[in-house]
Amino acid sequence: MNKNNKKITLESIIITTFLFLVICTIFGVIYIAETDAPLLKKRIETGKAAEATVYFDFGTLYLKNNQYHEAIITFEKTITFDPDFCEAYINLAIAYAKSGENQKAIQTLEAVLKKDPDTDYLAYLNMAQVYKRFDNEKAEQAYKTAISIHPYLQDAYFSFGEYYWTINKRDEAVVNIKKGLEFQNLESYYTSAVKSGIKTYVKFPEVIANLKILLEQGASDEVMQKYDSMVFNHYYLKNNSYIAEKYDQVGYYYLRNGEFSEASEYFEKSITCWDSKKNRAYSHLETANNNLKKK
Repeated sequence: MNKNNKKITLESIIITTFLFLVICTIFGVIYIAETDAPLLKKRIETGKAAEATVYFDFGTLYLKNNQYHEAIITFEKTITFDPDFCEAYINLAIAYAKSGENQKAIQTLEAVLKKDPDTDYLAYLNMAQVYKRFDNEKAEQAYKTAISIHPYLQDAYFSFGEYYWTINKRDEAVVNIKKGLEFQNLESYYTSAVKSGIKTYVKFPEVIANLKILLEQGASDEVMQKYDSMVFNHYYLKNNSYIAEKYDQVGYYYLRNGEFSEASEYFEKSITCWDSKKNRAYSHLETANNNLKKK
């Protein structure tokens, strides 16, 4: 097999794996409620890892069932068995935040940053979610820090945009949501997957070296065209209510500002992503077009 074929094969594996994960999880990307699956791959099993994993699983179940006191106790027990179990720290911080213990949540996230710097963007995103309850300035700074290091910039910008939207800074919200939408293409997803791999496989220098080469070279046109046709355009973009809602949100902003041409453009993009009568963009588009006719 020549070098080009090796490159295409590796690219194909990366893109296939990443897009499959995106399709499965894109609708549930809420950082305060989830940890990052790739972190699990980074753990080095120890003699006590099995016990820690059992406690972690129970703690996660408690967290999902809103049993925060039980979750806190169980995640603390996880950490006593495995002090390097970074996902347990992040989930412990989430449980603290959910139970109203904001300062303990922040302290726990700061602790995990010291233990594993590669958890940085997850820790900062969760910090932002905690800070926004009582300190908007620190929340904003945490979001900005997360964006500066986040491999999946679309998700980071969307999260930042939603934060601004909830505090009624609609101009800033739309700026960030639009930035996220700029990454709505296969090449940016490919690049994000490679960057994530570089952060995930820190203990494998040979893998890191090859991923850095791929990042520098970019994906071949052959691979991009193949997956644009097979996955991205005909599945992900044609059946995506999450992205459709982002386009609709921007369109609604323009609609309220009386910028009906811009609103109509974004509503049409929303419908292209999710051609369903459940999509609010249909009614919003009708309103925008009716106002355009009056001009």
